[in-house]
Amino acid sequence: MILLPLLAAAAFDLAPVRVTGDQVRRCIVDETLPLGRGTVEKRSCGPSLDAETARKRCKEGVRHNTLPPGIWEENCLDEYTRGHFLFRGEIKELIIARRKDGSAVLVFKVPEGDHLTTFQHFADAVLIGIGGGKSFHYAVATTRGVLKAPYLGDPEEIRDVSVIGGRIRVTGRARAMYIDLVPGTDQLLIRK
Repeated sequence: MILLPLLAAAAFDLAPVRVTGDQVRRCIVDETLPLGRGTVEKRSCGPSLDAETARKRCKEGVRHNTLPPGIWEENCLDEYTRGHFLFRGEIKELIIARRKDGSAVLVFKVPEGDHLTTFQHFADAVLIGIGGGKSFHYAVATTRGVLKAPYLGDPEEIRDVSVIGGRIRVTGRARAMYIDLVPGTDQLLIRK
């Protein structure tokens, strides 16, 4: 069960993105889940900036005091190239849904600064949640694509999103209000 911070907003609006083959090759597979007639992979990515750009970002990080603890100007470039930290906005993880033949159907990026909050298999789909701070974005992926979610009301009212018994349970602020979603052909269907 995923518990969101008390004032966080959750919405089913996570959109797939495009990535290059080079970006995918730089990332290693951490976890693989079944996805109907395919699979979905979670990949961890390392540093992606060239030395000159990384040096500029280090100087900028020192000037704005945004480097991680234990990193200072003298060791910033070395620690970055070893993969001990990433700069904000760099790709930290990739989620790639593939068909049985290996072709990519969907790709989701998790940038540094955000977290993969949910990566859970249910039925013939996978619930993916990415967010940080006060907003969380979810998508339900299948080998056919992203399933569209019905209107669930104000995202500020959603307090919990979890998978229970092959259904996605969306719990509201009142905790007594909840909606169960199940995968349909091309959208999520509400079940009570």
